[in-house]
Amino acid sequence: MKQNLRETIYLGWDAPLLPAAVQTLISRFQVDDRVELENVLCVLPTARGANRLKKLLFDATASASLMLELPTIITTGELPERLYHPNYPAALEFEQTLAWAGVLRHTHADDLKVLVPSLPTEDAVGAWLELAGTIRRLHGELSTSMLSFDDVAGQAETDGEKRRWELLATLSHQYETELERVQLADPDNARIDAIQKRSCRCDQTIVLIGTSDMSDLLLRMLEVAKADVIAMVAAPKSMANRFDKFGCVHTERWLEHELPLNDEHLVPADDISDQAVAVAQSLDEQIKVVGHRESGQRVVIGVTDETHVGPVEMELRGSGHHTFRGLGWTVASTSIGRLFDLTSAHLQLRTWRTLAALVRHSHVAHQITQSLELENSAKWIENLDGLLANHYPTRIDGELPTVAISRHSVAIEVAKWVDQWLQPFWGGLGKTSAGKKSASRKSATKTIGGWCSTIADWLDSVPSPLPEHQSHRTSMATHAAKTLLQRFASLNSDLDLTVTGGIAMEMMSVRLADLRVVGTPDANDIEIIGWLDLALDDADAMTVIGFNHPFVPSAVTSDPFLPGSLRTMLRMADNDRRFARDIYAAQLVLSTRRHTRFIVGKNGADGSPTPPSRLIAAAPKPDIARRVRNLLEGKRELAQVVHSWDKGPDVTHLPIPKFDLSKERKSASDPIVKVMSVTAFRDYLTCPYRFYIRHVLKYKPLDDEGRELAANQFGDLVHGALEDFGNSPYKGESSVSKIEAALLEYLHAYADRYYGGDTSMAVTLQVTQAERRLKAVAIEQAQRIEQGWTIHATEASVSESAGACITVPEGKMGIRGRFDRIDFHAQTGRWAILDYKTHGHSPEKKHFKKIDGVPTWIDLQLPLYRMMIPYLDLGKDASPANVELGYFNVSEKDEETKINLATFTPEQLDEADEIICRCVSGVLREEFEPTDQHVDFDDYSMILQTGIADRMLDRDEVWGQGE
Repeated sequence: MKQNLRETIYLGWDAPLLPAAVQTLISRFQVDDRVELENVLCVLPTARGANRLKKLLFDATASASLMLELPTIITTGELPERLYHPNYPAALEFEQTLAWAGVLRHTHADDLKVLVPSLPTEDAVGAWLELAGTIRRLHGELSTSMLSFDDVAGQAETDGEKRRWELLATLSHQYETELERVQLADPDNARIDAIQKRSCRCDQTIVLIGTSDMSDLLLRMLEVAKADVIAMVAAPKSMANRFDKFGCVHTERWLEHELPLNDEHLVPADDISDQAVAVAQSLDEQIKVVGHRESGQRVVIGVTDETHVGPVEMELRGSGHHTFRGLGWTVASTSIGRLFDLTSAHLQLRTWRTLAALVRHSHVAHQITQSLELENSAKWIENLDGLLANHYPTRIDGELPTVAISRHSVAIEVAKWVDQWLQPFWGGLGKTSAGKKSASRKSATKTIGGWCSTIADWLDSVPSPLPEHQSHRTSMATHAAKTLLQRFASLNSDLDLTVTGGIAMEMMSVRLADLRVVGTPDANDIEIIGWLDLALDDADAMTVIGFNHPFVPSAVTSDPFLPGSLRTMLRMADNDRRFARDIYAAQLVLSTRRHTRFIVGKNGADGSPTPPSRLIAAAPKPDIARRVRNLLEGKRELAQVVHSWDKGPDVTHLPIPKFDLSKERKSASDPIVKVMSVTAFRDYLTCPYRFYIRHVLKYKPLDDEGRELAANQFGDLVHGALEDFGNSPYKGESSVSKIEAALLEYLHAYADRYYGGDTSMAVTLQVTQAERRLKAVAIEQAQRIEQGWTIHATEASVSESAGACITVPEGKMGIRGRFDRIDFHAQTGRWAILDYKTHGHSPEKKHFKKIDGVPTWIDLQLPLYRMMIPYLDLGKDASPANVELGYFNVSEKDEETKINLATFTPEQLDEADEIICRCVSGVLREEFEPTDQHVDFDDYSMILQTGIADRMLDRDEVWGQGE
């Protein structure tokens, strides 16, 4: 009987492993001018390493004019399935989860309390699957260490822990029975069974290359396998006692290893932005050392945490380097992944907000614009946002208020289109209590496998709006998503669950997070790769960002079921094992390339503190202390990195847009602004530039993210009720109860007209708050009537059509305004103009602001009302001196709900008149320069580039000068 070969080849670590492995393979398997590797199975730790080995084999044989019979090249994760043949097909990972979920759901709730104190409800499919997934992962992790739940129960230190693991052991046996019932095999159990029966075998010669960290399960399979196994190890022969025969590190023999670190290897940096700059500086230095990458020299960037990738990409591209993301992208982070996520949310919630998010997806927006033959997406999205911002509807099938229907017909058409587009996921129309059809959709139910087929067909109806050369990543992601759907479409029918389309879509969306798509780098790209790929890479120089805890070595102590102490007791992969693996990887990084730098930052991408990596401790104690001090306190010498945007201050300064006034002028002699409202004066006084944006260009902010009425909308709600009351037969009523009843009736009529009965809970609560305020108004109104005042008019207006204007040397300016309420006192013949305000401030407080201790006009509302009195047609006795001006405050505090009359002095009113005329003159002279003063609640900060920090500092200064 043939003895299986077990050979370990030590290739040294004075050069990269993969080129050395290629030369060893060629020399060993070359026959004449052929390299016969067709019966060889090469196994590497990562997919990138596998791809790199293939390229190096092609290059080496081509340069030597040899014919290559390519080996089979796989990763360690694929190797177990090459070594055994289970009795039943291996269950997919999701099928395993489904089997666990079935076992858990059929276990008595009291029994499960030892596992989880609070169980999901029976219909919470997602929660059960999440719990089942946790148990599946725990089972898998134990299995890779050749352990079972029974083994852990035997090591439990407390009665509670023992009961928990004994329950899991019982559930595990039921899980195995469940899989056997449906004729599927758990892969880990099948591998252990193959080990126990010594049935592992492989007809190819297995060549392990750089496999320094394989699981106990895989090592045991290789141990008993009937196969020739050759391990190629990146280490000198003198280090043989630190590895097993398959090239895995002996943990205890690496814990005291000292890395050949020098101080210049370690580069201190601050936050993630500074770390990215340090990477660019190091890269420029390395290119000078090893030669330009166009000459065939390779320089790579290593990241220990994926959050480093974005900042590094931005910095390197800004400094003129083309980058390639070797880690790739999760499908969930691509446009297809986002489409799954947004669609699942809308299918399950079916609200106007989920609709607004879904239709913003580029694929969906493109289809809507084309299908409905709309002008462009910006127009109909604005109409939809207006519906959300002004009416706060919730569910799509809720009844919209009449005003919303009349103003937002386009948004309603978009909702109907989306409803039809998602028709495959609906089960038809629901029924009202009377049995009549309503707009409510019922979600169809079918098996997850059935839904995967439906989703795949639906995905074919989603064309990309991007040209082909711009959507390569989307194409890869779409292919990966369809491959996943195809796999899941054939789920075992006996394990499959019946769910709604929204839940099925959510399940697929979650699983897309586990898939990655990686393109192909161009020859001159700087590759950005992960920590586990660094040791196998053969680049001439390397910069590693994030040489910090907790990124490297990563910790495994936070597992709620398997904390670090229990792992050590069970001899599982623990922190020591990861430390040994990573210290060996760091050794290879340092010893196999010409130039290496480790960037040690003080903070991670999320701002959290990140101490230096524990690998720095692999050195003599004096070196450790010095290096840690230098990293925490020292500053690196900053070499300038030139970015594409560093062209001088004239280029980097973003100018505030200039107005082309000629576009807004009908003729050369016409003024741009012919009429000004009361609020326009306030806006011009605040900032002429912002006045122009709002009142000439008509650009106004639209916030579709609000969940409650903005201050002005709440004011409109109260104003609407008061206006209707002032035009009603009840306006002369003196009974508090009757006034209150009328006000509340008009309030709810207004709310129904604008918000309907299916609005957000926040708006409903605000209507209730308005009720309370109006009850206080009823008391004040009754007292007003008792004092002899009557409501003469509400919402009376003055406009330029009646001749209202202001004349200045530059010309005339029409003025217009609306008056919330005009009262008349018959006995005294006096008039009062009142403006409803939903606050408790006096007119003086809102019209003036102290600057350097001097009251300064900031609002001209009441003085402008005073100027408009002659145009109100109130009679010959209604001179400005005979008309009171003030607020009817409708405050949240009952004691502040009252009439507040203005007490402006004649001198202040004269000053206000002068300021009004100056504003008119400025507008007619077309003076629209931005103010250099701070503007509170600035709607145009992005246009004027007022930064958050600047605004905060300005506000502090302004508040310091206030009252």
